[in-house]
Amino acid sequence: MADYNNKGSLWKRQSRDNDEPGKKYPQYTGSFTDANGTVKNVAMWINTNKEKETQPDISFSVSDRLEKK
Repeated sequence: MADYNNKGSLWKRQSRDNDEPGKKYPQYTGSFTDANGTVKNVAMWINTNKEKETQPDISFSVSDRLEKK
């Protein structure tokens, strides 16, 4: 059996009809499996408007995966 721990994938996020104007949505979304085998959500933003060289090129967020009803 394949070991997928500490691995994940991201996909380019497509705009949706219900997106709120002016809200910053992540450019990429996806998931990864942590070392314990738990699947987590990942959202990633690419910083294209850097004002200082010390700002990060990429920011990301990791959250618990929600169960679909």
